[in-house]
Amino acid sequence: MIEIVLEPFGAGFDVRVLPPVSGENLDAEFKDYRKARRWATGLRINHGWRIRDRTGLADA
Repeated sequence: MIEIVLEPFGAGFDVRVLPPVSGENLDAEFKDYRKARRWATGLRINHGWRIRDRTGLADA
């Protein structure tokens, strides 16, 4: 699963792969929501994982 969350201090967005993939660092930080969403969508397309957007911005 891929999660998109707000960074703890609101400075940007974290994209996390849960559970982590051994030997690959696929997590990333972005200042822009659209870039975070594109990264998550690319992971979904390449790996077939579901995206859970916890930002509240998916429908905005």
